[in-house]
Amino acid sequence: MPALTVKRILALALLAAAAGLAAASTGRAEHVTSARESPGTWCGGTRWRLMTLSDPQRNLVDMHREATSIAAIAGRTGPRRAPASRSTPFQRGVWRLRTVVDRYRIASNGEIVLILYSIDSAQYMNAYLPNPRCLGPRARDRTGMIAARKQFTSHCPQVSPAWQLLGVTVDVAGVGFWNPSRRTRGALPSGAELRPVTNLRIVSGCGVG
Repeated sequence: MPALTVKRILALALLAAAAGLAAASTGRAEHVTSARESPGTWCGGTRWRLMTLSDPQRNLVDMHREATSIAAIAGRTGPRRAPASRSTPFQRGVWRLRTVVDRYRIASNGEIVLILYSIDSAQYMNAYLPNPRCLGPRARDRTGMIAARKQFTSHCPQVSPAWQLLGVTVDVAGVGFWNPSRRTRGALPSGAELRPVTNLRIVSGCGVG
């Protein structure tokens, strides 16, 4: 075989090997990028840190769960404007309720919205299970929030963007939050909510009890 032909074959073989290494390297890079993918555009905004218990004042929250009711929360006087910082006593407490989840859905930011209903006072209130991908290392009680969401999703029908009727009884607790929007379904006139939910236990319904 002529020396020139041998050189060409060797050159082509080297090029092929280099291309294979490059492809493998790209594949690894894509895998790493995918594994380290940032949470997404849904994690952010003026009150995002409050909603995920990762704001600068998160350590002011008393994590002891104080028993209350939807009626008691509804009776609180809300601020004229929803604060962007943890400036009210309601926002510095974790409030525990025994109540009914009337319906639920997943919002565009990945939160699961629960509409709570009080049989005693015939009132509704919203509570939110945070998106785990929006819970960074600064989020307080991160494991509790993730466990609360898992408790709900592992027992009840798969969540969807459309509202689903439910009717399960839950023992739920969450941090006080004032929502600037009071037109959402299930919202109290004051905008008071539990957001984020830090604890949830299904008492009856969805195959429990």
